[in-house]
Amino acid sequence: MPDFIIKNRKKKECEQFTCRIEVELLEKIRRIVLDNNLPSVNSFINQSLKFSVDNIKILEDSEEEEE
Repeated sequence: MPDFIIKNRKKKECEQFTCRIEVELLEKIRRIVLDNNLPSVNSFINQSLKFSVDNIKILEDSEEEEE
């Protein structure tokens, strides 16, 4: 019988925070995680948030009027 080996993963400082996520969006997220064999919903959401924050562009009021 093979050994049961627990791998320590790199711990990151995290804080539990509660927020509301639309039901349909959460279902899509869960489906993406399952379909792509991703580590976890938490990991996916964290990566998505990091990407969003790193790539955010905020339109000024004058830019919105031009569109």
